[in-house]
Amino acid sequence: MLSLAKKIVQLRKERNLTQKELASIVGVHFSHMSRYERGISLPSIDVVKKLAQMFHVSADYLLFDDGQAMVRASIADQELLQQFEHLSRMSEREKTAVKTVLEALILKHHLEGMLGVKHAPTTSEEDTTRSDSPSTWIGKRSDAELFHDLEEALDGAKRSGTARRRSTQRV
Repeated sequence: MLSLAKKIVQLRKERNLTQKELASIVGVHFSHMSRYERGISLPSIDVVKKLAQMFHVSADYLLFDDGQAMVRASIADQELLQQFEHLSRMSEREKTAVKTVLEALILKHHLEGMLGVKHAPTTSEEDTTRSDSPSTWIGKRSDAELFHDLEEALDGAKRSGTARRRSTQRV
């Protein structure tokens, strides 16, 4: 478990920053940053907030033990990250519903990949000529063809899952 001081040092070094550079970015004197990193003093809430934003981590990550902290924010989509933070305040039933929807979308994406379905571009640079119409993503295949392929993929996934369970039972 890393202390706040060690986390600041680790995150600063991961970004190849000096104490002076980090202090300047956060808006404190470098001697204060040195004291934070040595565990001699604690930063104010405002400084913790600036550190969290600068390092793209949650304040929870900085302040709490690793077991208590939220997962480091490696999500580049800040809107998505904020939505996940809002989820943490939902009831267990609501969280389960959201997890179920996410699992379904992930499975759908995986199956579409297996079927060769093209997805909409993730950035405007990837393909500015492609329409946002789903029919252009999938090569204008009919719904019947898609459902047939989806059923075959699901059957194949079930067979491979059954085969894996049988092979692990034999061991």
